[in-house]
Amino acid sequence: MNENRPGSPDEYDGRLDRTPMWTVEELCEKLHASPETVRSWRKNGTGPRAYKIGRHVLFEEADVRAWIEAHEIRGRSASRRRGDAQHGTGW
Repeated sequence: MNENRPGSPDEYDGRLDRTPMWTVEELCEKLHASPETVRSWRKNGTGPRAYKIGRHVLFEEADVRAWIEAHEIRGRSASRRRGDAQHGTGW
């Protein structure tokens, strides 16, 4: 008997409802940070949410964006930077 239960392999359609995932190296490149800094953020619990999959540590783009938003500096210069980001800076 082969039932299509929620979560069963027969129900899987190949899509993941997530934004792209980045490696530590990719995150460092995007944020202009060193791997040591990212490790420190993870150790202290101050960095973006991370996922450990096998030996790999991955960061979901949406989590990184939310983390960046939470660290926004309010004021005139911040609104100018936000405007620059809306015009496309690479991600």
